[in-house]
Amino acid sequence: MRIAQFVGSLLEPLGGAEQYCLELARWQRDQGHDVTIVTGWVSPGIEKSLAAEGLPVRLVRNWRPYPPDRKGRKPAAVLFHALDLLGSVRIAGPLRRALAEPWDVVHVHRFAGFGSAMLRSGRPTAMTVHDYGLVDTSTTLLRHGREVDTVPLVQRLRTRIVNRSVSAARLIFPTERLRRKHVQWGLELPARTDVIPHGWRVSAAAPALPAGDGTVVFLFLGKLIAPKGVELLLEAWGEGMPGGELWVAGAGELESAVRAAPHVTFLGWVDDTARRAALAGASVLVLPSTWPENFPLSAAEGVLAGLPLISTTVAAPPVLVEGENGLLATPDAPALREAMQALLDPAVRARFAAGSRSAALDLDFDTHGRRIEALYTEMLALRGVTA
Repeated sequence: MRIAQFVGSLLEPLGGAEQYCLELARWQRDQGHDVTIVTGWVSPGIEKSLAAEGLPVRLVRNWRPYPPDRKGRKPAAVLFHALDLLGSVRIAGPLRRALAEPWDVVHVHRFAGFGSAMLRSGRPTAMTVHDYGLVDTSTTLLRHGREVDTVPLVQRLRTRIVNRSVSAARLIFPTERLRRKHVQWGLELPARTDVIPHGWRVSAAAPALPAGDGTVVFLFLGKLIAPKGVELLLEAWGEGMPGGELWVAGAGELESAVRAAPHVTFLGWVDDTARRAALAGASVLVLPSTWPENFPLSAAEGVLAGLPLISTTVAAPPVLVEGENGLLATPDAPALREAMQALLDPAVRARFAAGSRSAALDLDFDTHGRRIEALYTEMLALRGVTA
């Protein structure tokens, strides 16, 4: 098949959706498919690395008043969202030309900057829904740190426009909760919708980062932004915890807060090798997000590394089964600290680690890739095309 994987931007540090897009493209290339990654922005280092891997990147510049790795000033942000909404009504010229190429399948991961109108290009189109961008411009369903009960009027109006484009696509939700939340926020599901949990690859082992003898290392991996619960984690950690260390790996707007926090080892942004080393040296993975996560890849990496998990009842990552491979805490500092203290017990850690090793069997990427491949074949068959 000739496959186009569309993602709005590929800028360091990559988010989970971008990492998944690249991993899926690699798997499809390895199966003999002709895969091109189409994006509006790409970091030079990532572009060079993908070229070395034999994964071509096509740049289709999407116009923005500020780069996608910056928030921009408020007027610029308002202008961007207005342009993004315009892109939900019509397809811009450069994007139209890219979509007009003879792709067998177009697979969309993020359309920010392109607009949702690309979903009705006329090509067989699938979209993996990684967050809540279809129904909420913030992508999180949060307002002032909390999920709102009533959908804001502006979002309801925007979703009505987006629904026109969504009807032409095949939506893939990693979890049933993500699908259900979209319906609650007004998304009209197309006739064919699938719930397909992500897979992930087991990375080759790397030398573990050193920790103190007998020390329990709690590891956070992710963007250093408020919805990821960074401030909650730092508050729960406080002045530290006897017998424990906290490692924080990532980059983002809260980096200065992490650097200033006492008794916290800041690893900064980590590449693949350093990420594997951090996981190998950790005892527990902590995912303190304050929004309803869909399928966070850091949690999947923790499971594949055989680590116990701690998360919040709001985030509730699907790979965490309460009491089997980790704990869920209410999103407040005392509850999160209590959960971390419970994992200081070696017997509890051993039991949850065994649970993670068992859960890892469900993350086989080859099985996942073949499910996506079968979905493509079905999409083509419905159009009378043989893959």
